[in-house]
Amino acid sequence: MKLKTLLMATALALPLPAVAQDKGTIEVLHHWVSESEVAALNVIRNKMAEEGIGWEDSAVGGMSGANATQALRTRLASGNPPGAMQFLGYEGRNWFAEGVVRDLSDTANENGWFDAIAPQVQEFVIADGKFFATPINMHRQNWVWANKKVFDDNNLTVPGTWAELIAMGPVLKEAGIVPLATGDEAWQIQLIFDALVTDLHGPDFYRRSVVDLEPEALSSPEMVEVFDTLREIRGLVDDGFVGRDWAVATEMVASGEAAMQVHGDWAKGEFLAKGLVEGEDFLCFATPSATPSFLFLIDSFGAFKTQDEQTTAAQDALARISMDPQIQRDFNMLKGSIPARSDVSVDGFDTCAIKGFEERAAAVESGAMLGALTHGFASEPQFAGVFGDVVGQFFVTDMTSEQAVEMLANGIANAK
Repeated sequence: MKLKTLLMATALALPLPAVAQDKGTIEVLHHWVSESEVAALNVIRNKMAEEGIGWEDSAVGGMSGANATQALRTRLASGNPPGAMQFLGYEGRNWFAEGVVRDLSDTANENGWFDAIAPQVQEFVIADGKFFATPINMHRQNWVWANKKVFDDNNLTVPGTWAELIAMGPVLKEAGIVPLATGDEAWQIQLIFDALVTDLHGPDFYRRSVVDLEPEALSSPEMVEVFDTLREIRGLVDDGFVGRDWAVATEMVASGEAAMQVHGDWAKGEFLAKGLVEGEDFLCFATPSATPSFLFLIDSFGAFKTQDEQTTAAQDALARISMDPQIQRDFNMLKGSIPARSDVSVDGFDTCAIKGFEERAAAVESGAMLGALTHGFASEPQFAGVFGDVVGQFFVTDMTSEQAVEMLANGIANAK
């Protein structure tokens, strides 16, 4: 993380005003370290503090949660798990299967949580009829964020296809503007790849290739076309992308140094934290496709088993607070996402979030609400990792599309 972002996150994460913390303390391991992420997390921390529960913050940023996951593995191996952990994808489900995560079903039944969670989300918080993690939000991954002034000054309009988006490159470069901001981390590149798979060939191809892992789909001409297009997109990225944090890429769009960023809607939280307004300062639109989809991911909290009664009580409080409809509303208005609960009203959310609500509903209706591969909601980790490795290598080398497809198909076959 860049120093500026680190200092901001540290400042926002300073201890809250003193309260009577007579109900114990819970250590929470997570990877939220950007300005907007920390501000959103403070909604939960503040509520915990109001109830007299201490919060020990263990923030491990970087690699879209991979660093935090590695820290968790080390902690579990040493018999010293945190009180709670921010889960992504199949991670929580797998830890629950290992028997180290608590079953929260009694609390879930008492508060009607089973009914408040959409079927597409349930797979990642419910296993064998047991509620093992509390989802706080739902992000959409396949968004484009654009600087409105840059678009206006260069007579650009929202592209209807990826070919139209790519064609903006020469115009923007001539104006001295980076067409597309990103970093070289594999997960940042894979956000673009995920969108291309479904945008170019439709939700069914996405399911066949990255969910069902069909060899025929993985080795198909359609997959070659995905990599061909990704190579064209590489031409939109500046050479300074090596080592760039995602929030720094977002800042490039906010300042007008870059025109666009293909990124999840946590990027919107950064725009809002700077006081920018959608439609006036920045634009948000889905990655272009004739068959629109909604690539979703959720963040959830899981509680690790403990013999300490105060920690158990604090875990219960965290679960209850994170599932509170008003907390979900306040949290997501800062985070850039929309509530994980399907019964929270859209009233009061910004225009990008309203688009998210509407396009989620349309995607559910059309069968195009799909788990995001990048963040572990489409395939188990051993397969998702193969995609990340291949896509990351392809983007920063001269590998051909055919070589990438062969490497991908072989890697998935070997991981099975």
